[in-house]
Amino acid sequence: MTNSTAQTVLFDPGYAQHTTILSISAEYLYASINQFKNLGQRKMKFKMLYPQITRMVDNNVGFCLGSLLWATYIKTLGDVQIEGNPCLGGTYDREETVEEADYSIEFFERLKKDVKYYLGTDYQVNPTCVKVLELYKEFLTLNSGFVSTKTTNDVVLPQGFVTPSKEDAEKIHTKIQTVIQSGNLLDLLEVFELAYKG
Repeated sequence: MTNSTAQTVLFDPGYAQHTTILSISAEYLYASINQFKNLGQRKMKFKMLYPQITRMVDNNVGFCLGSLLWATYIKTLGDVQIEGNPCLGGTYDREETVEEADYSIEFFERLKKDVKYYLGTDYQVNPTCVKVLELYKEFLTLNSGFVSTKTTNDVVLPQGFVTPSKEDAEKIHTKIQTVIQSGNLLDLLEVFELAYKG
């Protein structure tokens, strides 16, 4: 997609199909763990669900990173109309907008404690993942929850994000297409530094 041919660009290039709302999904899984009175059974259930929980956490971070990288990429296309923004025309409520990002950041600590409690091992929190969630939270507030975002010019990126070169923009775009196919959104970390210089 080059500047001359881009008439419109999608709000979501296809990430949504690979993600769930972490707060809802996690609470649902925890409810199925907590239905057992016996600690041994709870431990067994947690162990069974642990890969699913970590995949959800990874894809949640990947979704946030993907949104930031997609915004970085589409801003290189010039002033283009954005299609399919579900937030457009809504009412901005800061607390409501950042609620899920806050939950995601705090969830790392909860997971760390639970892995220690149920599995007796250490869960290593990737500091880059926490940074991504913090940047995403800032991104949501800078754009007032995207309620007025109609064109790429309306999109505001957090401080530290740079306009990538044509070559880097293409690398970001290619990687986005790859993860949309694979569903492994966290693989976008491989191109994070092309957009973010912190």
